[in-house]
Amino acid sequence: MDPFHRLRTQLALAIASLACPFHVFSQDAVSPAPAQTTAAESYPNTPDGLHQLLLELLRTAKNEDQAKLGIEIAAMEIPDYENWFTHAFGQEKGQKLGDLYEESLKASELHFALLWAELAKQQGVISVEKLNLAKAYALSEDALDAYRASWKKTDDSAGPDNQSIGVFYYVDGRFRVDGTSHDVRVLSTNKVGPVTVGKLLNRIQPVYPPLARQTRIQGTVAVNVIVRKDGTVEVQNVGAGHPLLAQAAVDAVRQWRYEPTTINGGPVDIETKIYVVFALSR
Repeated sequence: MDPFHRLRTQLALAIASLACPFHVFSQDAVSPAPAQTTAAESYPNTPDGLHQLLLELLRTAKNEDQAKLGIEIAAMEIPDYENWFTHAFGQEKGQKLGDLYEESLKASELHFALLWAELAKQQGVISVEKLNLAKAYALSEDALDAYRASWKKTDDSAGPDNQSIGVFYYVDGRFRVDGTSHDVRVLSTNKVGPVTVGKLLNRIQPVYPPLARQTRIQGTVAVNVIVRKDGTVEVQNVGAGHPLLAQAAVDAVRQWRYEPTTINGGPVDIETKIYVVFALSR
C-alpha cells in the first residue's frame, strides 16, 4: 500500500474504535420514498437523519440513476476542506487530514458510487453510530459531529457480510462523507493492540480483455478480498464494475502479494476492497 493508503487505513481503524452505541435500521426492502428528495435537501443532524440520507442514496442506486447518484455524492464533499480540517482538528493534524482528503477526493467519490452500486444488488441493514472524536484528537466535546455508517447483508448474495459505508461529518447543515476513511476489517483474532497494515509488495497489472478494448470500455472494478496472514489474496467476489472487466480484475488481484498486516507484530487476516482501474490510451 502507498503511504497515503496506509495512513488512511490507520485513521479508519482508529475511528472505528471510537464509535458510541449505534442505531440499527432495517433495510430488508427499500420502500418508495414518501417525498421526492434532491441533493439540495438537508437532513437533521441525528443518526436517523443520516439514515434517511443513506436510504435516498440506496434508492437512487437501485433505480440505476447514475447521474443523480453522482450529483448527490458530489454534494457531500466537505466545503472549503483545507480550512475546515485545520479548524476542526488543529493546525498540524488538520493539515495532514486535509492533504489526505485532497489527494483522495476524486477517487473516493468514484469508490463511494461503486459501493452503492454493490449494495443496491443486496438486501441488508444500515447501522449508524455517533462517533466521539474529542478524546482521540484532543477536541472540545462539541467541536464536530461525526458518524460512522455500516452495512450488514441479510441475504445470501456473494460478498462480505459486513461493510463500512463511511465516516460522515455534519458541516454547514449537511452530511459530508470523509473519503479518507477506508474499510479494512481485521478478521477473528484474540490479539489486541495497534494495527500495522502491510504494504503492497507485488502488483500484477490486469490483461485488458480484447472485447472490452475493441468496444473502448474503461472503468474501475471493486473486488472484495481477504488478505491472509502470509500476504496472499483470496477473492470473495466482484462488488461492482463492468462485467467485461470483472474477470480480468479478479485474475490480476489473485496474484497480488502484501506484507502481512500485524497487531503487535503478530500477523492477522484482514478483509478489504481492492480497486482495479482499466484505462485505454487514446
